[in-house]
Amino acid sequence: MPDPTQRVVVLTFLAAVGISMLSPLTARSAAPSVAATQHLLGAADGQATVADRGASGRERPASLSLAQAPAPIGPETLSPVDPPAAPRGVSMKATLYPSVISRVAPPPSGGTTVTGRATWYCCSLGWRGQAVVALPGGLGGHYDAPPAAASVTVCADRCVVLPIVDYCGCSWGTTSQKVADLSPEAWAAITDHSLSMGVVTVTLHFAS
Repeated sequence: MPDPTQRVVVLTFLAAVGISMLSPLTARSAAPSVAATQHLLGAADGQATVADRGASGRERPASLSLAQAPAPIGPETLSPVDPPAAPRGVSMKATLYPSVISRVAPPPSGGTTVTGRATWYCCSLGWRGQAVVALPGGLGGHYDAPPAAASVTVCADRCVVLPIVDYCGCSWGTTSQKVADLSPEAWAAITDHSLSMGVVTVTLHFAS
């Protein structure tokens, strides 16, 4: 069995030989390639570099970008287009239902007449916008859908024939009783007084 000292000497010698063999390879890998270095330096001096941030450096990339851009888009060409045909007209006919007011002369004396106060009211179902009258039940007032079956001649500044279309309480039988309620259109037909007056004296002429 060899002496331990001899073994150490042998291992040290072998290690030295190995290191001496690797030294040339290490030196070659550490040394820069002359050709590669020259190539990189040449590229740095080329016109395509962006390393130069001065005015000339900005102009060169701009020139290259414009050179590679496609042809500019021209103005849009607009051609006249015929307008669409107008929609076919639909004929319309307005139908008006005017309030029929018959102005008459005061009836001759001898018939059934009632004189008293009259007020005005908004309207009755189916009769809005028309000259009509509502009477107390004692004078024949009752609701009547169009067309009305009965009428009465009402006189104030003028006399008109008005359809009896509704019933009004009219405080009948009291000292405040009224003989009629008039629609706004009926009020305007028999008097020139404003609705704000509220009350007008009328005479009702019933057919005998």
